[in-house]
Amino acid sequence: MQSLSEGVRSKIPWQELAMNAEESAELFAITAEHFLRTIACKPTFPVRLTRKPATWKAGEVIEWRDSHRFG
Repeated sequence: MQSLSEGVRSKIPWQELAMNAEESAELFAITAEHFLRTIACKPTFPVRLTRKPATWKAGEVIEWRDSHRFG
């Protein structure tokens, strides 16, 4: 899978960009392995864009994180 050039990426809204497990895990301050085992597998978590490597839409991951914060 070829990644997008910076010129193309800069024209796509950040919410639509794909995030992998490592990037998504950073938002939760956990490891990618822990993220995949405990968060990404939840039925309410956004649907993956791709399976291997696992990716999700950035905006959906952030929206889910924000709506599932406690305290």
